[in-house]
Amino acid sequence: MMKCLLLLAIAAPLALVAQTTPNNPFTGTWKLNVAKSKFSPGPAPKSSTVAIEADGKTTVESVTAVGETHSWSFIATEGASAPIAGLPNSSLVDKRINVRTIQQEWNMDGTTLHGRGVVSKNGKTMTYTMTGMTPAGKPLHNVEIYEKQ
Repeated sequence: MMKCLLLLAIAAPLALVAQTTPNNPFTGTWKLNVAKSKFSPGPAPKSSTVAIEADGKTTVESVTAVGETHSWSFIATEGASAPIAGLPNSSLVDKRINVRTIQQEWNMDGTTLHGRGVVSKNGKTMTYTMTGMTPAGKPLHNVEIYEKQ
């Protein structure tokens, strides 16, 4: 459970709604800028790359702080629970706020996290804030900065 939660906290941010809407600013490949991001309680991952396709498929490739490589994916539909392949007992629900903002609820083995992603006006960066509690009961608050490739 803790491993799944850490993976989610690392890469979930860009596992955003990739609905089939014209000019969706979330669609594309995004890389985490670790230096500009803040992870509490941490530690920060070594890397995270998220590919969001126009058909809604989202694929995440990440390397944890200890060098473990992970891959997971899902196909999101707004308002419906989507299972996450590669993260057992996990799902998410998306809600589009506007063309550049999304809210998400992540469920991991009974733990719920909340995320909010905002793409910049120029479409080159995205800030994703994730909050909730770790399985150990500690507050989780990440502010992750992704750059479009």
